[in-house]
Amino acid sequence: MKLKIGETFRLSTPNLDNQEYIDDYKNYIYYTKAKNFDKTFRPEKGIHTPKKIKAIDGDRLPVIIITSSQHKSGSDDTPWKDRFDPDNGIVNYYGDAKPVNFDPLEPTGNRAMMDEWKTHTSNDINERLKSTPIVFFERSKKGYMQFAGVGVLEKVSLVTQKIKEKEFTNFEYEFCVLDLNEENNYLDWDWISDRCNKNLTVQESNDKSPIAWKKWLKSGNDKIEKVRRHVIKSRIIKEKEQYTKSGSIEEKILRIIEKHYENSNKKLQFELFALYITQFFFMENNMKFLEGYITKGSGDKGIDFVSRIDIGQDLASIKMVVIGQAKCQNDTINSKDIARTIAKLKRNYIGVFVTNSVFSTQTQEEIMEDQYPLIMINGNKIAQLTNKYILDSSADLKKLEEYLNIVDSQYESYKSNIRPDDIIYK
Repeated sequence: MKLKIGETFRLSTPNLDNQEYIDDYKNYIYYTKAKNFDKTFRPEKGIHTPKKIKAIDGDRLPVIIITSSQHKSGSDDTPWKDRFDPDNGIVNYYGDAKPVNFDPLEPTGNRAMMDEWKTHTSNDINERLKSTPIVFFERSKKGYMQFAGVGVLEKVSLVTQKIKEKEFTNFEYEFCVLDLNEENNYLDWDWISDRCNKNLTVQESNDKSPIAWKKWLKSGNDKIEKVRRHVIKSRIIKEKEQYTKSGSIEEKILRIIEKHYENSNKKLQFELFALYITQFFFMENNMKFLEGYITKGSGDKGIDFVSRIDIGQDLASIKMVVIGQAKCQNDTINSKDIARTIAKLKRNYIGVFVTNSVFSTQTQEEIMEDQYPLIMINGNKIAQLTNKYILDSSADLKKLEEYLNIVDSQYESYKSNIRPDDIIYK
């Protein structure tokens, strides 16, 4: 079974482990049952710790489940508010202590979390291997639980809380919610089932764990930011997913374009074609685009073409400079390739990088996380725009050859020494 971040599950009474749906919602008990475990993972407290497994290499907890009743926050019984922010990889949770507890370690959940704190924050990989995954759910209302991810413990603090004028000491836990981008934001519950299997070592039981968990086990909290979930990462497209599909019209279009520009003498002429592709991109997004020009070869320093987009009309309008770089190559585009274009970006500028190739994951992450205004157009997008605006979706590939020859003949006439800033006044 797999649980997707953001998905809501139904928790009913009594436990129904043979019914997949309840009231059109996925059944929590059904989706979290483990074939190697004779109990359910029904959370009875905020920090739910199931019984330990007596495995061949020692006792272990299969999972710890933390649930927060956000709908109760601000009430007399729960005046504080837990922070569940899975989109930014953060969960802050107040422990299970109550005014009746003289010692914050009295509640079972708090004791379990303090044991985990020792392993989760250890610098010893063998100690981290003993760590229990922490799974998060938010209760939007009674009987409904939204999956918020899986994570590791980063920090523990002692805090003083008050309920109805009664003060008590409790723990505040800070967790890192792990990135499940490699798993398409799904958690494979078979991992937890394997952790319930007493015949597997702890290392064997982690075979189905997320990639981020494996990376964290290896590097620990020192490099935790590399495995933290950020929603922005969901927009990143893996390299293998950027390629045109085998046998598709897009693949045929891209092969013709690449063959046309494979001669080193024609590499520069690809810049004008890239300018047209950029124009088609903005047309597709209903934006007014000025035709622009090609920079003269020497000294362009990361800028191959320049244009402008106009947004709005009259006083309610803005003109923005578009600077572009074109690369016709087989190699994946990396951070070094885009560095010169990014260096040229300034206020009121938008960058465009056009390539027949694909963009590496690291390059996409850097652009998005640093919020550079850079549009990435890969080979697949070139083919789509070509099919739509040049071929009129006719699949007439001969028409494409003719078009590319016309573009080549125009190249010299599009060269200009105008400064990018000056295109604002055209």
